[in-house]
Amino acid sequence: MPTSSTTTVRVRYAETDQAGMAHHSAFLPWFEVGRVELLRALGKPYQEFEAEGVHFPVREAFCRYWMPARFDDELLITTTIEEVGGASTRFGYRITRASDATLLAEGHTQHACVDNQGKIKRLPPEMKQLLRHES
Repeated sequence: MPTSSTTTVRVRYAETDQAGMAHHSAFLPWFEVGRVELLRALGKPYQEFEAEGVHFPVREAFCRYWMPARFDDELLITTTIEEVGGASTRFGYRITRASDATLLAEGHTQHACVDNQGKIKRLPPEMKQLLRHES
C-alpha cells in the first residue's frame, strides 16, 4: 500500500491571475485532488467513506507558496498522510513543476471525522488501519 501518492494536474487559464500566475486560491483545490487520489490509491475512494457515514471536513488548511505556477504548467501533487488521530487526519502536500521539479508550494490540511449529521465521530478501527497503512 502506498504511503504517498502523486497525481498530475495542468494549470488551466481560468486558474491564473492578471499577472499570468496561478492564483493562490487554486492551490487548495489541487490539494483536494491529491487527497482524493491518495485515498483511491489506498483502495478506498472518498465515496466509500461517505457511504459508510464517515466524512472529513477540513478544519485547518495551510499553504506556503515558494514559486509561481503558470498557465499550462504540468504540476505534480504529492500527498501523504501525516497523522491519524482518534477523530482526525492530517494530510501533507508538495506541489512541484513536472518539467524541472521546482517546489512551488507545500502545505497541509487537518480534517475532522464526522458522521452524517456533522457530529464528531471516532475513526472506525478498519479505517484507522487503512490510513495508517497497517495490515
